[in-house]
Amino acid sequence: MSESAPRPAVSVIVPTYNERDNITPMITAALELLPKAEIIVVDDDSPDGTAREVESSWSHDPRVRLLRRMDERGLASALADGVAAARGERVAWLDADFNMEPSFLRALLEALDTADVAVASRYVPGGGDARASRLRVWGSVAANLVARALLGGQVRDYTSGLMAARREVFERVPLRRDCRHGDYCIDFLYRAYRAGMRVRELPSWCLERRSGETKTAGSLGQYASLSLAYLRTMLRLRLRGE
Repeated sequence: MSESAPRPAVSVIVPTYNERDNITPMITAALELLPKAEIIVVDDDSPDGTAREVESSWSHDPRVRLLRRMDERGLASALADGVAAARGERVAWLDADFNMEPSFLRALLEALDTADVAVASRYVPGGGDARASRLRVWGSVAANLVARALLGGQVRDYTSGLMAARREVFERVPLRRDCRHGDYCIDFLYRAYRAGMRVRELPSWCLERRSGETKTAGSLGQYASLSLAYLRTMLRLRLRGE
């Protein structure tokens, strides 16, 4: 996008790693919903050619931007880089795997008329989790129960992967790059609330990914490791009062 191009009102960040089969349908769905938005794909040099798919299919469209990261990996830092590159006054992000419908972006962005942060929530009335793996479903429930017990019940879904925020929120509550994975969301939402931001949750459903393999909790060992990382983040926030 050139410097003279009109500044988009909305930026949508899509972090990717091995999402070649999902990325074009996701970009297509997002642009059909938000034709004037910019889509920023932040790819961690996926071995499956996700970045090449974006380049070959979307290089003609100035609304789609690719950030290909060669020397860094991780969801939290990918989102932080996406936010830094975003030009919109409202910034949203979601996974590329369709575990949450991109059609929900419109509701989140409209919610920013009266909120600073809008979150797609499984745990408010009307929301839910339709994934087949009971381990992952109940693991998410347990993580959020612990988060609410330690950090307070002002947020119901501390581990949502679909949300939107006003740009000025990130000036006061920048995303931390060093989180392990979804604990970035716990960290961000808790600090946003503590900073006085208006956080609004909208009911949404978590679905099975459309294609490919999950990046989290692929085995009991991975699940245990991530759970410990999440707990450490919660305890740090609680004990330091950040």
